[in-house]
Amino acid sequence: IIGEAPELQNYYVAAGMNSIGILTGGGVGKLLAEWILGKQAPSDIDVTGININRFHSYQRNPSYRENRVGETLGETYKIHYPDHSPHTCRNAKQSVLHDRLKKQNAYFRDVSGWESPAWYAPSGEEPRIHQ
Repeated sequence: IIGEAPELQNYYVAAGMNSIGILTGGGVGKLLAEWILGKQAPSDIDVTGININRFHSYQRNPSYRENRVGETLGETYKIHYPDHSPHTCRNAKQSVLHDRLKKQNAYFRDVSGWESPAWYAPSGEEPRIHQ
């Protein structure tokens, strides 16, 4: 996670690299120095995947980080199924139709914080994935 902290002007972050930080330290340092001096991300480097601004406000609190990081680290070396959705920090955002969809047996996935229906279970069956 790299970039200017959204809630604190002129405070820059370079975090979350784990052991790869030693390998990428020089490049990250150069990137961050150019970012600080230029007051914006360098245009010759795509920072989309590492930019701190990709996080939403509901994710910027200690409780969210504590719960989600624990789950994420525990999932690091597991098989990642295409239908996998995180179990922690759910229900951050719900549409006005959420309760109606739930009554229709919707199975919800986390999509950028939104509880989004992925599919519907037949009547009388619990909407869940067996793994």
